[in-house]
Order: sequence, then C-alpha cells, then structure tokens
Amino acid sequence: MKPIVFLTAFLLSVFFVKAQKIDSLSMDSLHDFEIRLSGLSYNMVRNFDEEVRITSGRNFIRQMGRALKVKNSYYYPFDSLKNLMILYSPDGLFRIFTWNVATNDEKFRYFGVIQMNPDKLKKLNKKQQLYENFYPLIDRSDSLESFLIRETDANHWFGAAYYKIIKTTFNKVDYYTLLGWDGAGPETNRKVADVLYFRSGIPVFGAPIFDLKRKTKYHRMVFEFNNQATIGLRYDEKRKILIYENIVPDKPANAGFVEHYYPDGSFDYLLWKNGNWEKQKGFLEN
Repeated sequence: MKPIVFLTAFLLSVFFVKAQKIDSLSMDSLHDFEIRLSGLSYNMVRNFDEEVRITSGRNFIRQMGRALKVKNSYYYPFDSLKNLMILYSPDGLFRIFTWNVATNDEKFRYFGVIQMNPDKLKKLNKKQQLYENFYPLIDRSDSLESFLIRETDANHWFGAAYYKIIKTTFNKVDYYTLLGWDGAGPETNRKVADVLYFRSGIPVFGAPIFDLKRKTKYHRMVFEFNNQATIGLRYDEKRKILIYENIVPDKPANAGFVEHYYPDGSFDYLLWKNGNWEKQKGFLEN
C-alpha cells in the first residue's frame, strides 16, 4: 500500500502547488465561470433543440475565452466539465480543450481552445516568439478540401475530440501529434492523427510528416469507417510507435464507399525517424 499512498500524496501536493499560483480573487472568478460553463455544457449535450445546442456551444467558447484571460487560469482544472476533453502537452507548453455538439443530421460540430502555459510563455516571448495566451479553434472539417495534404490554421481546424498528444522533435521544431475521434456522420465515424506545431508563435495544424510509402506524404491521417465498427489508433509508449488498424470494404464492389469499411484485424505501425512518422514493413506483432 505504501507506493499507492506515496503516489496519491505526490499528486495532491502537485495540485496544491499549482493551485497556490491562483490568488483568491482569481479563484473565485474561475469558479463562477465554471458554474456558467457547466450550465452551457448541459445544454450542449441534453437540450432537444439543435439551435439551442449550437448556440450553447458558441457561448461556451466565448465564456471559456473570458475564463482563460483570468490570471494563472492555466492551473485551474475545470474538472467538473465532464464532456470536455482536456489534454496537456508532454512538455507542459500548452493544454488543449476539445468538445462537440450533436446536430440533427447525426453529425458532430467540434469546438476547441489551445491555452499556453504562462510560465513557459515568459521564456519564449523573451526570444521574440510572440505567443498569445490562448487560441480558439474553428472547425472547418466539412468544407476543407484535400485535407490529407493541406496545412491549416486555428481558423480552419479539422475538428476532432483528442485523446492523446505525442511530442517529437526534428531540426529544433517540436511536433505534437494529436490522436482523436470524429463522429463524421449518420453512417460513419473517423479516427484522426493530426499534427500541431508553432511557427513564430502561431499554431499550425498539418505537416507532411506521415510517410506511408506512397507518392505523397500526408499532413494528417484520417480513417473513416462504418459507425457500428471500432478501430484502433494508439501510441505505444514502450516501443515508441504509432499503431493503426487497417480498414477494408466488406466486399470489393464497395471499395471507395467508406460506410462499408470495417477493420480487418491487422495492424500497421509508424516509427518516428528523420522527422517523419515512417510506415514500417510488415504487420505489427505483439
């Protein structure tokens, strides 16, 4: 039991140290914002009226923007907002919030915010890399053309609910690979591997680093498949590889119709090498 007690005590001490960075006035403000956000969050998910859900989603991002302007809000957990995905980059440079709102046509509209760590920003901005405190993300996935080979910005985001961040570095550029889920439509879902990096303090999504041994390197990987199926897309921390499950049509005549694509039980994997996620030969073995 001692290791568990020690770990619990350590985590509580870390939270206490972070909470100490927020003064009492800021803490009260953030608590009030969280209450408002909780009400909007409920409406985004539970309200039967699509217009109310979408409006709540827009108001949510506005209120979140105001909350993130509060001093040291980066250290506030917002842990009562259960429908929010909150991920921290491995190096502590930023955290990213993502959430979605269901539409009546059985699709999802995505919202997101990148919030920078203020302690990290002090050092970066001394080097004239003028980062903002936070960046709202505007989902344009429905209208993005050639999204597999396209760089985008925060205003043209390929929306997804992220569940994993992987940091890699090449030529002094830090790349953050983002794994996510997207409820694409009434018949299909998607798994997404996107990449985020910062250019002169500005977030950029997509880079030609996914080398699947085809004519063109991809800026992101998107797997679309029947919504009754599930596929694996994960990072193996021990082996440092990105693993994805292969999908195929249920019969040859359905090739190209993604609603008929299902996992075939085989897995391929990518290894970070020379600034790329490079596909390796052969299927993955356990």
